[in-house]
Amino acid sequence: MLTLALFLAGPESRAATDEANRQFRTGSTAFQAGDYARALDAFEVALASGMSGPAVHFNIGVAAYRLGDYLRAEAAFQEVARTSSMAALAYYNLGLVANARGDSTAATEWFAKVEPATTDERLRALAASRLAELQPQSQPPLPPRPWVGFAAFGLGHDDNVALVSDANVLGITDSEDNFADLQLALSTPLSDAWRVDGGLLYTDYQDLDTFDQLSTYAGARYRWTRGDWRNDAGLRLGYSLLDGSGFESRQTLSVQTRRGLMPDVELRGRYRFHHIDGLNEFSGLSGLRHEAGAAINWTRARWNIDVGYRFEIADYDDAALSATRHEVRADVERAIDNDWTVLLEASLRHSDYDADVNGAEDRTELALSVTRALSARWRLAVRHAYSENQADLPDFDYRGNRFSAGVEATF
Repeated sequence: MLTLALFLAGPESRAATDEANRQFRTGSTAFQAGDYARALDAFEVALASGMSGPAVHFNIGVAAYRLGDYLRAEAAFQEVARTSSMAALAYYNLGLVANARGDSTAATEWFAKVEPATTDERLRALAASRLAELQPQSQPPLPPRPWVGFAAFGLGHDDNVALVSDANVLGITDSEDNFADLQLALSTPLSDAWRVDGGLLYTDYQDLDTFDQLSTYAGARYRWTRGDWRNDAGLRLGYSLLDGSGFESRQTLSVQTRRGLMPDVELRGRYRFHHIDGLNEFSGLSGLRHEAGAAINWTRARWNIDVGYRFEIADYDDAALSATRHEVRADVERAIDNDWTVLLEASLRHSDYDADVNGAEDRTELALSVTRALSARWRLAVRHAYSENQADLPDFDYRGNRFSAGVEATF
């Protein structure tokens, strides 16, 4: 008989109202007494009264599962999966829900996602056991997969192709063209602390081959925890081609940290140092770049809001490209239902160039994305991005629109 791995029984948010906390306690008491219908009602009221964070969604999922309301349970555990520290547990329970609905394919996919998402050996063992049960008796169990990957392919149209890369390098053009994008990424652990990453990004234009781009990277990260802070430091090597010729090689050292401020609020900080070698006619790009930034992420019910600031100092061999930049951004994501998600991205970047003749620039970017989940691994994505640059030099004023549609997969 299938059971769920955990029941979270404590109030989870200091910001929740007294009524929300009271309903949460009522639901916990009812659940312990086996009155799952009353428990579900109470947890739903707690959610509607302002309680947020993963625990209330998890308890809704548990109660709904016990009542056989698998659609509600699935929606609740999908919300839990948005919290990285509980993602593996949510995947496991989503596998239980899918199995209870008779969807062994989806159940297998969810259970397979548990192992790379956690270091909890007990949870890994539970997921491996479920995977073994789902395999036909004539086949051996699926071996554990220590790596995770991402792939995306899309087609689109760009009405100002120069915006695809740094306009200061490539120059401004009003040329329009269609394009195809391919992105691949892979990450695998070497130990509990060490992980290696690699990836490839390729953009191919239908007519303007001059702007075709290929970038590859590989690196390693070390992760550790100190108190409430989760940290990692990494080194990445990258190489880029433009129209088949060398564009730049780059070495990047990064340090980042994060911690939870409340159950539904996370603070992040990051510093990155880039050593860049411009290749061929792009030798002016050779130099150093420093980036430092901070961001706050807030997750509540079906909302996910991320707000951040980034400071950059770029010192290149070509003073006309060297600049100091400030950027603020905000990403607002809303899950419409179990399958559909809408994401709005907005950013404003101010640049002061070292060469006085260049003056300053303000670039605004807005993007709207709509995605639809096809399965636990696959989804469709449609995106429209708008860019506008206002510069002291009129020659560098531009606007651009970029449309794309494609498929994405995690594996």
